[in-house]
Amino acid sequence: MYQLNEILENKIINNLIAEFERSPLQLNKPHESDAEIIKLGNLKLAMTTDSISEEITTGLYDDPYLIGWMIVTVNISDLAAVGTTPIGILISEIIPKNFSDEKIKELQRGISDACKAYDTFVLGGDTNEGENLILTGTAIGIIKNENTLSRVGCKPGDIIYSSGRLGIGNAYAISRLITKSNSLLNYKPTAQIESCKIIGKHASCCMDTSDGLIATFDQLMRLNNVGFKLREDWEKVIDENALKYSRNLNIPPWLLFAGQHGEFELIFTIPKALNKVFLEEALLTGFEPIELGKVIPEKKVKIPLYGKMMPIDTAFIRNLPAETKGDINHYLESLLKYDSGLKNTPCMNFTTH
Repeated sequence: MYQLNEILENKIINNLIAEFERSPLQLNKPHESDAEIIKLGNLKLAMTTDSISEEITTGLYDDPYLIGWMIVTVNISDLAAVGTTPIGILISEIIPKNFSDEKIKELQRGISDACKAYDTFVLGGDTNEGENLILTGTAIGIIKNENTLSRVGCKPGDIIYSSGRLGIGNAYAISRLITKSNSLLNYKPTAQIESCKIIGKHASCCMDTSDGLIATFDQLMRLNNVGFKLREDWEKVIDENALKYSRNLNIPPWLLFAGQHGEFELIFTIPKALNKVFLEEALLTGFEPIELGKVIPEKKVKIPLYGKMMPIDTAFIRNLPAETKGDINHYLESLLKYDSGLKNTPCMNFTTH
């Protein structure tokens, strides 16, 4: 618990749930999976709930269609991370009085298109008036694989994969909140509900990148008491548009992993003994997972940077948004200052395992 509570978000969650009794039907413990897993006889259900509020208030999302698309995607992505086939989603919509009919139509079109993309349905929901637009979704799915996929289970030697290229989520956040250039308006992430069918059969653990890669690695590190080491040519796993954008702004590309707005890909680990079978099955279905690196015994997240195998202070990175109190410029300045410190770190023989 101490390791988890080093992260402010985890500590807040633990405080909030301290008085709650855990259902005897629930298979996962707190923090252990992206969705809550319930066993009903021979049936395993996955349930999750997520809101879009802060993203609207800050201006990260201001297009009604994208907001509609995202309220479905963020919830279905949580289901994907536990290897689920979605049944449907319930949606609560708090809509301001001044929200036009045209915007409402676009909002609902985004929801509808996302449901069609994931072959799922709006099962119902609730509508209210309020000062700000707030959407909340609750998605439900069935786990058909015998393997119950969660954030727990990886071991040293396992191979780390991503379901797709990374970094576009944080590049989009920079373009919306800092440069305000709107140059990455094609941001429209897709929950990996198809690839999770293969991942769920072979993976030892899985988590989505809704909060960025380093936050994902950090949480998996704390839950599994292991570490992660990225491959030497890690820039090749970054989305091409995101990489080009960061270089144009002179932002170190690895910071596209550090920001806490992700692209909703799945990060998962495959035991070495299962890797060949996994890749063969992925190839047959057209799924092209991207190898990121490997799981190591040392409880660190390591990235080859500036000619050194650099352990990253993941707790600092995860707690930084709270410590900078929503000041996005201060947040970026702090990340750049941290990067500068890494550049000046003397070359050391870090254990690479």
